[in-house]
Amino acid sequence: MNLRDLALRARALFASNRAERDLHDELSFHIDREAMKLMEQGLSPDAARARAQAKFGSTTVAADECRDERGTAFIDNTIGDLHYALRTFKRAPLAALTIVVTVAIGLGVVAVLFTVVNVLVFRTDAVPDVNDIYAVERLEQATGLSTFTRRHFDALRSDTSVFTEAYAKLNDVDLRVDGRMMSVNLVTASFFRVVRVNPIIGRALSAADDDRAGGNPVLVLSNTGWQRHFNRDPGVIGRTVLVSGAPYEIVGVMPEGFRGLEVNAPDVWAPLARLADFMPDIRGSEDKVSINIVGRLTPGVSMQSARAQLAAWDSNQSATADRTMSIELWPQRGTVPPSLEVLAVFTPLFVAFGLILLIGCANVANLLLARGVARQREIGIRLSIGASRRRIVRQLLTESVLLALAAAAGGYLVSRLALEGTVYWAMRTFPVDLGDVNLSVPAADWRVALFLVLAAIAATAFFALAPALQATRIDPVRTLRGELVKDARPGRARNLLIGVQVFASALLLICSAIFLRSTFSSSQFNPGFRTADTLLIDALNDNQRDAMLQALGHDPTVTAFAGVRPPLLVLPPRALGDVGAGKVALTYKYVSAGYFDVLGISIVRGRAFTAAERDEHPVAVVSESVARMLWPNGAGVGQTFRIEPDLTAQQRDAFLTINPEADASAAQLTARTVTVVGVSKDVAGFRITDVREAGVFLPTTVDAPKTFLVARIQGDPDLARQTLLERLTRIDPNMGTIMTMRTLARLETFFLKIAFWVSVILGGLALLLTVSGLFSVLSYLVEQRTREIGVRIALGASSQKVTQLMLAQTARPVLFGLLAGAGLAASLATLVLASEAGAMISKIVHVTDPVAYLSSLLVIVVACLFAAWIPASRAARVDPMKTLRQE
Repeated sequence: MNLRDLALRARALFASNRAERDLHDELSFHIDREAMKLMEQGLSPDAARARAQAKFGSTTVAADECRDERGTAFIDNTIGDLHYALRTFKRAPLAALTIVVTVAIGLGVVAVLFTVVNVLVFRTDAVPDVNDIYAVERLEQATGLSTFTRRHFDALRSDTSVFTEAYAKLNDVDLRVDGRMMSVNLVTASFFRVVRVNPIIGRALSAADDDRAGGNPVLVLSNTGWQRHFNRDPGVIGRTVLVSGAPYEIVGVMPEGFRGLEVNAPDVWAPLARLADFMPDIRGSEDKVSINIVGRLTPGVSMQSARAQLAAWDSNQSATADRTMSIELWPQRGTVPPSLEVLAVFTPLFVAFGLILLIGCANVANLLLARGVARQREIGIRLSIGASRRRIVRQLLTESVLLALAAAAGGYLVSRLALEGTVYWAMRTFPVDLGDVNLSVPAADWRVALFLVLAAIAATAFFALAPALQATRIDPVRTLRGELVKDARPGRARNLLIGVQVFASALLLICSAIFLRSTFSSSQFNPGFRTADTLLIDALNDNQRDAMLQALGHDPTVTAFAGVRPPLLVLPPRALGDVGAGKVALTYKYVSAGYFDVLGISIVRGRAFTAAERDEHPVAVVSESVARMLWPNGAGVGQTFRIEPDLTAQQRDAFLTINPEADASAAQLTARTVTVVGVSKDVAGFRITDVREAGVFLPTTVDAPKTFLVARIQGDPDLARQTLLERLTRIDPNMGTIMTMRTLARLETFFLKIAFWVSVILGGLALLLTVSGLFSVLSYLVEQRTREIGVRIALGASSQKVTQLMLAQTARPVLFGLLAGAGLAASLATLVLASEAGAMISKIVHVTDPVAYLSSLLVIVVACLFAAWIPASRAARVDPMKTLRQE
């Protein structure tokens, strides 16, 4: 092919009218030339032209052959198919609109989930050459512990050449800055050199800001923090805010889209050298705090070489003969790394959301099957005049692809509306005492658009190919005579599609019923704590503890308060108890006098602690279950036993990795013999956290370091919480959260409600699409079988028999769909119960609730009967005489 050929093909595509004129002129030239030769031989002009035309042959065929030689026939045919499809849609706009809306709903629902996955997994941060940036992890094979300190970071930068530049970070330090809860990432100044992203206003952190001898108190805002807390005020640079009472200057604002190699951007970045201002409780121990190390690989250094160099360096840093460690490099892209856990979370969601698209496609396929029967005459005529079956199938698929692309655009609108509504709902229903909700509508990018287009094409292959093949299985001669070809009636395909729709609806509605029943059950669950009028207070700044305790004592809404260490939502540390018959595993925590009274935990025998019993007093309160385990009669009161910390290496390391807040409690426990002064009632605890109350309680006081507070209040808990929060944050600007126990008690119900609403919306959409599809298919069948029904009635069939005949059209596929949906739901429930995590989940979500199964199936049966009864009753009212006269 040369340039001239390309130019001719381009002209045929973009100047088709001119190309057609040239082709017509060229063909006419050849005929005229042949006619002139014949006239020179003595023939008359008319005879010469007629013989020349006969010799040349059909100009139409010749023109088609020339067009084929151009190599543009496929494009020409496609354009023709598109024009024909548009004329078809114009003749039947309601059917086209139904298909577009149905598929758009399914695509939009799936696009909602893909948009979230795209933000979490696929959308990398806006950082130059982000693929060169890796985090360093030290993995201990025995415990899985991975820790570095600032000393390791400084040594890595000076002793290795693996990275051109590296930075240390400490993420997710949440505290109040100027009274506003903010998310802070503490980083070294080299962070901004690694990411190579400059602020849009102001400056980044400098080396002087992160000087370990005394860095500057400065902050750099993320675009998110600038928007949330300062309303994008361009004059924010130079503004001063308070952090732990110290003034910090805002020196820069980062550009939009930059997340700092995190999934969610923090509100601010601050110098790691100022760590003690953000975490006052670790002041003096900054060098022991675990940090993460991230660096940009030196050009030319391979991953294998980098690991080897870092492993050699690390062995010199922490050489121990009995420990094997490995260094791993993990990509830092600002995304959630793909893993089996991510797959396990999103796969069921994609299946659930994809069922809506499946139902929509099945609905459309049924509609296209019915339309195929109605278009038999049209297709028969096209076959009779020479069109191949392949050509007609292509035309029908072109129509479906065009509809699917329109549905993709509609799906995008559906997904955006759904995401906007979800975020709006979440921002207004999420409990405020769990912290500020920083949610924004996930942005859609080219990946979402590509997903919608590919999903639309895949949906076309599902719902359009089989109807197109079915529609062309006809006899043109019989079709032209007006006969309906029985082989073209898509009975089996129609029944299969109805069964698929009912199956998916049953599966989703059973899930929604299970979550609804579990929500009711959860709302009635008693955790064993007093929840209606109690608060949890995170007050760990020991420098301000006395002032905060004084404020609590003088607050009119607080009727009583007590201390607990570690807090209620943290796994209590392990200990070993010995009554002389061998050591047994126990859990313990420290509580002050009044703890049991504030939380409403009954002392069934003996007494609670007194105010005089403090840390190291040789007394204890045990739960009923521990009393039964240690002493045969379960009495416990007056008995003594020895308690000592359980500090085996494996348990200790695993415990600290999960539960660093309890480290202080575990470290303070010294082996001692204690006397049991009371036995408390067993407490179930909050099932959603899987944290159970301790079995052994040791005495402490509210002024002991690292002790959390629980308080009983009077009046409205939410109002009291807000008032108390404002009062305490004036004392300690870094005050943590204050949470109502009522919120914790409702948290399980809250998440179950989310699951219920998601599943009920999906199930409702599925049922609506199923019912509408069933109604439209049966209505069309009644119209197609009007003659047959009229003959049956004329021969004596009653209206009841006709109604039963039409209802029987759907009874079998509906029954099979119900059995398949219920069977799969039961099988999945069995698999869930068989797993360790599933056994825990089943305590909250009753996956085998028979009422949920039966009620869901009953709803589907009633809805399907209603959808089928309307066209069936219309069939029973057919006038046989009028029908036969029309025939």
